Amino acid sequence: MVLRGRPGIKDFGELKVIINLLKKYRGYATTLISLYINSNRPIPDVVSMLRQEWALASNIKDKTTRTHVQDALERIINSIKGISKAPENGLAIFAGFHMINPGNYEWIFHALIPPIPISTFKYICDTSFHTEILEGMVKSSDTYGIIVIERGEAVIALLRGNYWEIVDKVQFFVPNKHAAGGQSALRYKRQTEHLAETFYKLVAERTNKILTEIPNLKGIVVAGPGPTKEEFLEEGELDHRIRDKVIAIVSACCADISGVLEAIRNAEDKLKETEYVKAKKLMEEIMYLAVKKPEYLIYGKDSVMDAIKKGIAKMIVVSEDVGEDEIMNLTLMLRGRKGIELFVMPKSVEENLTLTQTFGGYVAILSTPSWLIENYEENQVQSDL
Repeated sequence: MVLRGRPGIKDFGELKVIINLLKKYRGYATTLISLYINSNRPIPDVVSMLRQEWALASNIKDKTTRTHVQDALERIINSIKGISKAPENGLAIFAGFHMINPGNYEWIFHALIPPIPISTFKYICDTSFHTEILEGMVKSSDTYGIIVIERGEAVIALLRGNYWEIVDKVQFFVPNKHAAGGQSALRYKRQTEHLAETFYKLVAERTNKILTEIPNLKGIVVAGPGPTKEEFLEEGELDHRIRDKVIAIVSACCADISGVLEAIRNAEDKLKETEYVKAKKLMEEIMYLAVKKPEYLIYGKDSVMDAIKKGIAKMIVVSEDVGEDEIMNLTLMLRGRKGIELFVMPKSVEENLTLTQTFGGYVAILSTPSWLIENYEENQVQSDL
């Protein structure tokens, strides 16, 4: 079993799906093998090491454990021994026998090239697959901070890869500005301004704590209704390391989920390289094709699978909602086919609902108009007659 095709993972949504799938497997004792090979590690050296492990495994007393480990090692060796060098980003292999129930086992083998280089060589034999290095890649992808602030309320969110999440929410009583006259009005105004300053400092303190701990912070978007966001930047005492990374100040309705989505949308030109914004742009392209050039779009699981088999698909877009097993099957199906990209649409993108409800969770963007294939097949049938 030699590795074929390019088992490369291009986006973090697909990587996250694979990680979640790998975590489901369990072995009989310590029989599941996780192997991380960095690019500068010669494959022949890896093969030699695995052969030594195979020999050592002969000392395992439990017959089932010994058989499973040696069989897995042998299969891994056979899959890589014809390769001289690992890919530029390295190679991760997960192999072993998943225990469905005692006495009933399923062979599992996943080999992938991650989107970020593997920095170290690692071999682990355990009851489960070790995905920590891959999980670290998801966490270490470029991150953007999003602060949505209104009077007395703020949320701090992180946009990472295909996903965003609210990581903190701050609430503090700040009364509305008072318009009445007299000395009491001036006193009320001073008290209100003091409370607002205290609130801004509290939000800045929370923001500093969260964002200064992210080593790969790419930029920060500050959003909110009216002048509150500008006042916060002036009076909030943000850490200079955070303040220097503010890339956009935009309007947003409110400090909640809707406000975060509006902030991302209004700062789209500054966030265009993020996987999240790319996902939204991709859905825009799909909707354009559906209306203007429907002959270049096929949707629904059966039709998409048919387009893959006929070789007319150039990109497959699948909703995260279809499930990890389905996405993994598609990933494996496409690995031996050049020129076809797979994009997993994350649940966190609101357009995912359209992909699921309107297109059944599966879309294929075609390289060839569908009517050309239909005409070809019709002519073939007629010539056969």
